[in-house]
Amino acid sequence: MFLLLLQYEPADTGFDVDTIWNSMYGLFNSFLSRLPYIVVAVIVFGLFLIIAKIVSRVINTAGQRTRFDVTLAELLGRLASFVIMILGVFVAAVIIFPAFKPGDLVAGLGITSVAVGFAFKDVLQNFFAGILILWRKPFVVGDQLKFREYEGAVEEINVRSTRLKTFDGERAVIPNGDIYANAVLVKTAYEKRRVRFVVGIGYLDDIEKGRETIRKVLNEIEGILPDPGPWIYVSELAPSSVNFTVYFWVNSEQAIVLKVSDQVATGIKYALDRAGIDMPYPHSVVLFHDATGTRIGDIERAKYLAAPNESSNQNR
Repeated sequence: MFLLLLQYEPADTGFDVDTIWNSMYGLFNSFLSRLPYIVVAVIVFGLFLIIAKIVSRVINTAGQRTRFDVTLAELLGRLASFVIMILGVFVAAVIIFPAFKPGDLVAGLGITSVAVGFAFKDVLQNFFAGILILWRKPFVVGDQLKFREYEGAVEEINVRSTRLKTFDGERAVIPNGDIYANAVLVKTAYEKRRVRFVVGIGYLDDIEKGRETIRKVLNEIEGILPDPGPWIYVSELAPSSVNFTVYFWVNSEQAIVLKVSDQVATGIKYALDRAGIDMPYPHSVVLFHDATGTRIGDIERAKYLAAPNESSNQNR
């Protein structure tokens, strides 16, 4: 039995242990031969990481010490850090694999980048619009603005969107691409804002008396700025009233505008009532003709209407 086992030869299965061992041994030798280059590449990449952090910190510090927007400074710092790290990866790859050419990789990614650009068109548009908003500063965090149906204070500006806290206590998230490409009304861009108010008096009332009554009210309200002072103009001879347009300047904050506007409207109403000046409702004048024909106007009108009939009968 023992002799039979010694004489047994396994069938050929195509599994060559020597070939596998030689391959693994060759890979190990290749790794050992490239190990110094790998160590140098790791050290070089580590240096690039350190440089990236230093550049990012320098940009952020410079943004904080100057008038440069802090958010934009942080964004530029991240972009610079990312570019430096990518450059470090390329340098390390060249050290490990001398035949590697970054230019061939970039050329190969050209078609892919076009496809990615179409797929992320809106994302890239909002990204670059956010950079332009942070750089050009048409508005900043804390400004009160109106964009389409949204009106409120700017809470945050990032590279994707601008967030508003509306005056109703809601949050509106607006893509930067939309807000940069369309008109935006920044209500707190300046320290003061002009407010317009229209009030009408009766045709039988004295215009100058009404003007002076309104002026006294405006001079007594604390929130109205004295420079420039309020203006009161006759702007329209309406069907039922003589309309004044009242202009006055206040602080640009929305809460102050609403408060002062309420005081102006209330004060003018009470002052005109005390002065005996009418604030008429819209009304119409309707004339009724007398069917009996006893009034002169109606008699003449009846003759005029009957005249064509008489002339036609004579022609017959």
